[in-house]
Parts: sequence; C-alpha cells; structure tokens
Amino acid sequence: MRKANDEHQGTILIVEDERELRFILKAHLHAVGFQVIEARDGATGIRMAKEQRPDLIIMDIGLPVLDGLAATRALKGDKSTAGIPIIILTGRTSKQEIVEGLEAGAQEYLPKPFDVAELLARVQNVHRLARARQELDHLNTELEAEVDLKTHRLQRLYEFTRDLNHAPSRDEILDLIVSCVRDTMGAGRISLFLADSAGAYLICERAVGMDVGEIKPIPISRIEGITGKVFHSGKTLSARTYGNGSEDDDSYCSNDFCSAPLVVTSLETQEGRIGVLNVTEKADNAPFTDGEIECIRSIAQTGAMALEDAIRRTRLQRSVDILLQTLGLLAEYRDDETTRHLERVSQMVSVLARSLQKGGPYASIITAEYIEMLVQAAPMHDIGKVGIPDEILTKPGKLTDEEYQIMKSHTEIGRRVLSKALDPDLPIPLLKMCVDIAHSHHERYDGDGYPRRLKGSDIPLCARIVGLVDAYDAITSRRRYKLERSHEEAVEVLRTESGRHFDPVLVEAFLDCHAQFEVLGQTHTDHLETVGADQL
Repeated sequence: MRKANDEHQGTILIVEDERELRFILKAHLHAVGFQVIEARDGATGIRMAKEQRPDLIIMDIGLPVLDGLAATRALKGDKSTAGIPIIILTGRTSKQEIVEGLEAGAQEYLPKPFDVAELLARVQNVHRLARARQELDHLNTELEAEVDLKTHRLQRLYEFTRDLNHAPSRDEILDLIVSCVRDTMGAGRISLFLADSAGAYLICERAVGMDVGEIKPIPISRIEGITGKVFHSGKTLSARTYGNGSEDDDSYCSNDFCSAPLVVTSLETQEGRIGVLNVTEKADNAPFTDGEIECIRSIAQTGAMALEDAIRRTRLQRSVDILLQTLGLLAEYRDDETTRHLERVSQMVSVLARSLQKGGPYASIITAEYIEMLVQAAPMHDIGKVGIPDEILTKPGKLTDEEYQIMKSHTEIGRRVLSKALDPDLPIPLLKMCVDIAHSHHERYDGDGYPRRLKGSDIPLCARIVGLVDAYDAITSRRRYKLERSHEEAVEVLRTESGRHFDPVLVEAFLDCHAQFEVLGQTHTDHLETVGADQL
C-alpha cells in the first residue's frame, strides 16, 4: 500500500452512518493517497456531492433520512453528479438487492462484512476507470472543438474564395482578406501592406487593432523591420519574438507592428511580389500552429491572385474606356460643330438612368453596373458616321431625300463596325450594349423609326434611353443648318412625342429630372457661330 504522504490520487466521499466504519475506511483510503470527506445520511451525501464534486462515492444502503439506493438514483439523475462513480456497501446480499443497486447506477456492489484489501482494489479500479473515462471525455471534447474549429475555418475559406469571385474592386478584396484572417485566426492585430504604383513604398492599406494613419510607409529600397524583410525575401516568418522585442528599436519594427506570437507572409502574383500580410496577438497568446500558418499563407496567396485580377480588370477597363471615348470622338472630329455633344449625352444619360432607377418597370434592370456601362457606351451612338461622306455629314443646308437615306445608314455602319469586336463564345455586355445603341438609337416607340422599324420593348432599353437624350440635345444645340431651341421647347417636344417617338416611361422619368438636363446643357455649351435665317 501507499504511504499517507504519497501523491494525492483524488477525493472520495464516504456516505455511512456508522462512525467506526467511516473511521476505518478513511484511514485506509488516506494510506493509499486519497482525500476523504464524510456524510452520515443520504440527503447530506447528495448535498456534499453537488458542492465538492468528489472523484468517487462509497455509499451505504441502510442510511437515515434518505437510504443509499434513493440517494444513488438522485445523484445519477442529476447532470452535475451523474458522472461520479459509486460503490455501494450493504449487509443485504440477496440477488434482487444487488440488481437494484446496479440498476440505480452504482458501478460496484460490495457486501458487508468486506475485506479491506478487496475494497481498496475495487476503489482503485473504479477510480482508474473513471479517470480514464474523464480523460477520454476531455479528449473527445478537445477533438470536437478542433473539428469544429477546422470546419469553421474551411467554411470561412470557402466563403472567402466565393466572395472574392464576386468582389468588384480592390478595396473590397482587401476588406475580405483582413476579415477572413480575423475570423479564422481570432487575431487581435492584423496589417496589410501593398506596394504603391511607383514601387517605392509599402503602404499600409488595412489594419486591425492599429490606426492605419499612424503606420508609416516603408521604403522598398531599404529593408526595414519584419515587413520589409519578408517583402524582400518572399519567405513566411513565424515566431514568438523577433529581434530584441523592443518597440523603440527601428531595426525591429519601423512600421510599429511589434507583438508575439506572429506570422508575416508575402503576397505573391505571377507578376511579382505586391505586398505583405502581418498577423499577431492570438486570443490564447499561443504560437501559431503549422495548420494556422498554412491557412494564413493560403488566404494571402488567394487574396493576392484576386488583387492581381482586379488590377488587370482595372487596367483593361481603363483601356476600354479610353478606346470607347476615342472611337466615339472619331465621328465628332469629322463634324467639329458638336465637339461637346458626346460629353453632354453621357452625363444626361446618367441623369435619366438614375431617375429611372428610383422606381417603375425598369428599376430592377437599371443597376449601378448598368448605368456605368450605359455612360461608357453612349458615346458610341454615332460611331457609324465615320462611314458617311464629308459632303453629306458637313453639309450646311437641308439634306436631299437621297442624302438623308445615306445619312440614316450610319446606324447600320455602326452595327457592322462594333459587331466585329463581339465574340459569340465570350459575350461582353458592354460591347453588346454599344452595338445595340449604335444600331437602334433612331428607332421610334411607335415603330416608325429606322433602320429596322422596331416597336416598343423590341427596341433595346439602352437604345431607347440614348435616343431620347440624343433627341433632347439635338433640339437644344446649334447646328450649321439650324439654331438651337430652348430647354422649355425641348421639354414640350418630348412630352408631346411620348408614346409615339419615345417610351412613355422614359418621358415620365425625364420630366422628373429635366432641370438637370438644362444645367448640363448650359455648362457644356458648344461655341459656334450663329446661323442666319437666310442660311437655314
């Protein structure tokens, strides 16, 4: 047997009304390393078990106030004490009584009188089994928590990847990267640096737990601090401490990012290294595990690829914008009396589209993206005029019927020119809108327009919008062959032509915002010589 001063094995509650027996049991249990607490009746035993949560209970059956079987049932029926193993002691040795004790929830049943060595052996066995069960329960709890954590991280990474596919801008991608790191790591401090457009500095674009404005740019030409070292090396750094750990030491952390444990990794693309992600201050202050480091690296690299795609899309969009503006100006340069026509049309189209967006049958169609494309495509409406002979395009007087038919062909010319850029296997909505506008902006709502005599909703909505704006600008602008008319006259013409030339829904939206048309017309006025009445 163990000596009384051996390592403490646990606490045992003895529930026994015989004082002498309690004394004997306590002495032997102390000798093998158990702490002992005592109760003289079942009710007191239940209370002490709830208060002190012993590792094991030795329960007599013949107890005052509440007998041992009732007390055992009560303890096993309570979630707080159900896991405590119980050894029943009794002078009753019938098979029925033994079955009742075991059915009540006891782990062992020992008849009186008993052999002390046998009792201690049973106590040791039951205690070891209970400890093993506790350890197994604890391990299961830890495994469940780990599985839950990994499941959460996998779910969050899936959501991150999914959201990146729909993130339209660089800023939204940066927000998603930081959010995903925070949600998966529970980190208290995160900073995300990107190289500026000139490649001279690393600029802190996002930060959690810090003030972005107080984090100084890091010169890329010099290796400074953790962030600079990781950017130049492209390696991932993971540590509890770095350097001498002093925040006052610029060689440690010139970007004021100093804490432990930490993970710092670079953002890599096919074009090169574009930034650095710093993650630190875990909630449990424990070092980052290999799995967590790999998770952070995965977020950084996936985010970097999304940023690269966003940068490429931005560059492509800028190139498309410039190309569309240039193409739109081709026709205008051949007819310099309408040099600001395209600018006015683009801005007026935006005003009318936003008015339609407020309500009505087209509100769900006219999204922010639709308006942006509409503004970009509107200057394409007269691109077909590049194919009209100069003597017709710049004729100062009224066109003959034959000349007018040639002029009308600019819609078909525009369609043919722009359609060559369309790939049927990879349709681009913006180019499709350019084609629709160039081809159909002279169609009429009543079907009496050209070139296809489309009617009503058969006319693409974008062409109906640009057609109305183009008509307004034509009425209020001066041309070689006519004088401008007033804003009020233009409003009245459009009102009168509602349902005939123009879509009534568009006219109604125009009437709600026509004052802005007048302001734009006055702000972007063409400077032309006045045409004499004898010249009209």
